[in-house]
Amino acid sequence: MFTRVLISNPELSQSSIEGLAYASIRPKVRESLSKDKEFLKCLVKTLEGAPAKSPLAYGALSILVNLTAYQPVLSEEEKKMQQLKAYANAAGKIQPDPLSDHDHVTERCKRVFEVGVIPALVAHSKAGSKNSLSLIVSIIYSISMTPSLRGQLAQQGAVRLLIAAWLALPEAERKPRRTAAQGLARILITTNPTLVFGGTRLISQSNAIRPLASLVASDHDSDTRDLLPTFEALMALTNLASTDDDTRHSIVRVAWNDIEEQLMSSNPRITTAAVELICNLVQSATDAVALYGSGKAQADNRLSILVALADAEDTPTRSAAGGALASLTNQEAVVRAIAKRNRGPEIVLGLCGDVNEDLRHRGVFIVYNMASAEGSAGELARQKLLAADGKAVLIKCLRDSRRAEVVEIAAQALKALFPGGIQVD
Repeated sequence: MFTRVLISNPELSQSSIEGLAYASIRPKVRESLSKDKEFLKCLVKTLEGAPAKSPLAYGALSILVNLTAYQPVLSEEEKKMQQLKAYANAAGKIQPDPLSDHDHVTERCKRVFEVGVIPALVAHSKAGSKNSLSLIVSIIYSISMTPSLRGQLAQQGAVRLLIAAWLALPEAERKPRRTAAQGLARILITTNPTLVFGGTRLISQSNAIRPLASLVASDHDSDTRDLLPTFEALMALTNLASTDDDTRHSIVRVAWNDIEEQLMSSNPRITTAAVELICNLVQSATDAVALYGSGKAQADNRLSILVALADAEDTPTRSAAGGALASLTNQEAVVRAIAKRNRGPEIVLGLCGDVNEDLRHRGVFIVYNMASAEGSAGELARQKLLAADGKAVLIKCLRDSRRAEVVEIAAQALKALFPGGIQVD
């Protein structure tokens, strides 16, 4: 009845919207409304015509929040508590509504997106109340869960909206601010930054760094930290760090301490994401020297962690750490520090002997940089590499590799180790 009244009698939309805002709390009603395309179009049109900060606008946004809301992610402890409550209430017979599962909500989000809701949300975000802005952020956050929609979200202004919302919401509003930042992270993980921020667009990609960095820092308001936002923020920052030195420098300035802390995370995926970000950050020569190449104790300690991660169990972490070392070993202080480090040359040579050709490529490039370094650092590196059986490792790498670029650099590394020449059968 409410939907028919809303469609046929727009002048009575206030009562219909209020009724549907309550009714759509039920999963069965959400599913029914989401499949009514005529209703969804009418709802978006009502939102577009609603005055800012009005009960009509707030009610329409509430319905959209209900239609797109995913079930909250529960910690293991919260899941156990929920099970205990279910047993206490009904002998364990209470089961989650299947219409609230991930697949059903994803389909509802797609239907809402397809009727053109984003431009209406962008328009209302500019003059809405803080409460309305929180609802808008929640809707976009839910829609951003679907990777195939993220590019279109960016095209329709969601990135600018989320950055503006994060800045506009008071710091006391921690939950909606984190929601805005996480939605932003998801969109920027899979979207080319130059397409979002380049050209004549009025927003700079540096504006996205502070919201993303807020997710990398520890969430002191949570007893059990949800690591997914941290992981997504690190991946989004890695994408931004692939663009230019100004962006890399801004990320280092704003977020370096928190990024470095994640290298020691107990979660291997977080560690890998942090190393991959650092691999991109050290492409900036200025920051690479400041962080790793100064020759000071703090720089050497950082380098020791990176070398240790090049010996990690999982391939993605070793690959990212090897990529960072390949960039850093064009600096004399880094070459000397690796050569002097306990097992440093062995770890580097271990990359050369890996079965993964990408890791071999990184390894032989590091060895080449170290062996061809000038001065006392290069001399020390050559001594240590030879003492670690570098000759045999590189010859085996030459024989086993099938990729031309790996063979070529391995040969150059051998030549650098033996300037007088070496016979390889």
